Amino acid sequence: MRNIYIAAFATFVVLQQAINPIQVPIAEPALAASQTENGTKQNYNLNLNTSTFTLELKDQRASFDEAVVKPLRVAQEAKAQADAAAKAARAVASAPRAKLVIGGEDVWAQLRFCEAGGNYNTNTGNGYFGAYQYNLSTWGNYGGYARPDLAPPEVQDAKARETQAARGWGPWPSCARQLGLL
Repeated sequence: MRNIYIAAFATFVVLQQAINPIQVPIAEPALAASQTENGTKQNYNLNLNTSTFTLELKDQRASFDEAVVKPLRVAQEAKAQADAAAKAARAVASAPRAKLVIGGEDVWAQLRFCEAGGNYNTNTGNGYFGAYQYNLSTWGNYGGYARPDLAPPEVQDAKARETQAARGWGPWPSCARQLGLL
């Protein structure tokens, strides 16, 4: 008979808890605090399993990696990209601007006209691109542009001057011969 009373009382407590949950105070001061030192509120989930009477306390704050490390990495990547773009812009700006003149005309304008009709956007599908008809291996993603025809004229001119300074007029054999440069 005693077991029946205990079962009835336990059922009553479980039903009462389902209807009107008991507020369980948290004894530890660090967990009971409703605000942190910087004034933000802490949120906790309290799950009460009435069949085994276990308590589970879960912290819903973002992890250190999500709250600190991930935004820091994003900021560092953005800064690295901005630094690379600024470096490319400085390289273009500091490229030599002296003009080599043959027969009263700028040799670079003559070379552009001979190679691609003077068109910086030339892409004929022959594997050579831009005003100076670079192939992709020679271009090498110069200035952050995948292909020469996608780069602005200043970047293409800077790469042409850099190539000529390093390798002479050899990269443009046919036009360099026509212009008397080889």
